[in-house]
Amino acid sequence: MLVTLLRGDGVRVVVIDPRCALPPGSTVDADDTLAADLTAPTGELIGTLRSADVVVLAVPESVALAAAPDLPGFLSPGALLVDTLSVKTRFARALADLAPDSPALGLNPMFAPDLGMAGRPVAAVTYREGLEVDRFLGSLSGWGAEIVRLAPDQHDRIVVATQALTHAAVLAFGLALAELDVTSDELAATATPPHTVALALLARIGLGNPAVYRDVQAGNPLAGRARDALAVAVSRLSSVVEHGTEADFDALVATTRLPLGDRAAQYGELCAEIFRGLASDRATERGSVRSEVLES
Repeated sequence: MLVTLLRGDGVRVVVIDPRCALPPGSTVDADDTLAADLTAPTGELIGTLRSADVVVLAVPESVALAAAPDLPGFLSPGALLVDTLSVKTRFARALADLAPDSPALGLNPMFAPDLGMAGRPVAAVTYREGLEVDRFLGSLSGWGAEIVRLAPDQHDRIVVATQALTHAAVLAFGLALAELDVTSDELAATATPPHTVALALLARIGLGNPAVYRDVQAGNPLAGRARDALAVAVSRLSSVVEHGTEADFDALVATTRLPLGDRAAQYGELCAEIFRGLASDRATERGSVRSEVLES
């Protein structure tokens, strides 16, 4: 995503990867790719890094941490180092005593790249200020991103809720659904609007790259707390349903509204809008089925 956006702005981008290869029919100049390993730098790789104004680490955290001790020494003075890691605190510590004058920025787009950047939040953690940091964030804003500035520990604490807990709940829903005696056709025919949305979320994760979702769960040291909280919440729900009173259940539901704060009505309307769209899509689908039957 970043390569496409930067090149769209006329910026020359060199993509470095151990398995880097141009796809058939690509219009990208071969000089804009380099097959190299960041954790085993060669002279050609170091020369490419030294010529860059900005170096973006779109790599797993293990690679970024392994490269961190030597990487700042390969950059030209004033060059910006950017990471796209889903966890920021460990990389922040790794950079703490390295190249103290070099600007460094951590980004976490809070969406899958195929959705595009316009109108979507991008978490930004500034490890070290600098003109290049402001310039790069200005590019993000120009592409339509909503920049959310966070400290490293604040970032990791928040994404536990927005990513780790959310993904864990969806994955747990899929695991539980697999234990029930229902088929996908039965679900599709009778699904309530909330269930349809839940199935869509399950498909989004299930059809995605498992490594990405594992990184969210395994990479953040606070994610275990989110999964524990989810397990406790399910147990609490069962206990109230099986042993509590109607008033107990009312109180439980009221507790679930607390995280919404004063945005409850706003989210409620968003949900209604999504559900109205589902009804429209379902009517269109039924019309298509009827047409196929008549034509046959």
